[in-house]
Amino acid sequence: MEEAKPIPFDEWEHQRVALKDVNIHLRYAGRGPPLLLVHGVPKFSLTWHTIGPILAQTFTVIAVDTRGAAQSTIPRDNDYSASTCAEDLKGVLDFLNITEVYAFSHDKGVAATAALALKYPSLVKAVGFSEYALPGFGYEQFWNPSSSPNGWDLNANWQLAFFSVPEAAQFFFQGREREMLIWFFYHASYAGNSSISQDHLDRYTRELTKPGFLRSSFEYYSGTNTIAKDNAFFTEAIRDRPLAQPVIVLGGEASIAPVSVLESLFGKIGRDITYDIIPKAGHWIGDENPQWTADRLVKFFTEQENTPISVDLSYLKDVVSLV
Repeated sequence: MEEAKPIPFDEWEHQRVALKDVNIHLRYAGRGPPLLLVHGVPKFSLTWHTIGPILAQTFTVIAVDTRGAAQSTIPRDNDYSASTCAEDLKGVLDFLNITEVYAFSHDKGVAATAALALKYPSLVKAVGFSEYALPGFGYEQFWNPSSSPNGWDLNANWQLAFFSVPEAAQFFFQGREREMLIWFFYHASYAGNSSISQDHLDRYTRELTKPGFLRSSFEYYSGTNTIAKDNAFFTEAIRDRPLAQPVIVLGGEASIAPVSVLESLFGKIGRDITYDIIPKAGHWIGDENPQWTADRLVKFFTEQENTPISVDLSYLKDVVSLV
């Protein structure tokens, strides 16, 4: 029998979930154990356009737009802390009647996903992190400019410090969102801007230029409103109870690597951690080596003993849920 072809990401179903202070948009596809995907910044759920369809051949994949991103709404209280974003994820899973889940995250999505796993260990059966360092466990080291003997180090993330003052970042980049993204995608990639299609560049730009959304993206980097809170949360939570679930940590070959770097960043956060390096990839793992990444995740999650209960979300089609 011929294997079913992956469902293209743009053909996935849409769903909105009305929470207390935000409206979260998500897309979903597939059947099997649920797998939650959480994107980073400045991207949104489109991050998973390549990885997601491959994973959806094995899992029920749920890709959210986090608060203040893409089709989700901007919170009135301006709270983008990991703990609060984790409650959004919990709210989405509650709405979907999912009581057990796998989760994988990228960039800023790692903070929310780690907080979810720490706060709800019986919910998250296994978890994956990629291309990020938690505040209090290495994040603050990454925002220092650095140089190398061979010239400027493209992996120096000085922009993290710049974005930590959101009003300043907004002032300089308002009206230049596309130029910022072109720089960002080149700066953190293995293959340069060729890894991002013009169509996707246009789509990322369009979402950032909607009123309020550029500022909301910078709030994820805010030194006082977000990073300081996350530092305090993770320092206390991990000190009291490191993650007991199986964890996989991935870094791009041209970004957060080698494995020794990943170990230095995540060695204290859990008890059962697997590390791996994504070949021929920088920060944008879904655009540069999606097949390897998806295959590695399928291997990791299918090897777990505590498999989440399979779900079928097809019942949501044509269901009124916001009123």
